[in-house]
Amino acid sequence: MTVRHIACHNRRMEIFAARLKSARKAKRMTQRELGQRVGMDQGHLSRLEHGGKGLSTEHLQALARELGVTTSYLLGDDGQEEGASYTAGQLRFASLLQDYDVPAGLRALASDNALVGALGITEQEMEALSSIRLPGEATKDGYVQLLVTIRAITHGQEPIER
Repeated sequence: MTVRHIACHNRRMEIFAARLKSARKAKRMTQRELGQRVGMDQGHLSRLEHGGKGLSTEHLQALARELGVTTSYLLGDDGQEEGASYTAGQLRFASLLQDYDVPAGLRALASDNALVGALGITEQEMEALSSIRLPGEATKDGYVQLLVTIRAITHGQEPIER
């Protein structure tokens, strides 16, 4: 293994460690809670979050599933610039960003952190938007208009529990 390969491998481990920790914190889970859910002990998760090695494919998949992200995201193979990671706000809608069955306009809205923050879009509202099946493709602006309409017709009403 060359020095370049070692540096690249170490950088990937840093990305994985940072993304694992960020995703866990965004889900408001302790290492112990996450470990119990995926069948790992807290110490092993701590080592992974600090750049340690030793993770099976099964555990990687379980971590991604429990955290609502893809294995590609955790491993840094998601096309983002090297070293970038999702913020907690982005992670709220990461499943929409990673699901290419979700319409492009809705993915564009979910990835626009400034707009999501300015509009104060809740998870329930994003879920409502994603449940709407349109006859054609809507743009990001179209989904904002749908959101405004949903808010206008449900203003002051308690959400219906399913």
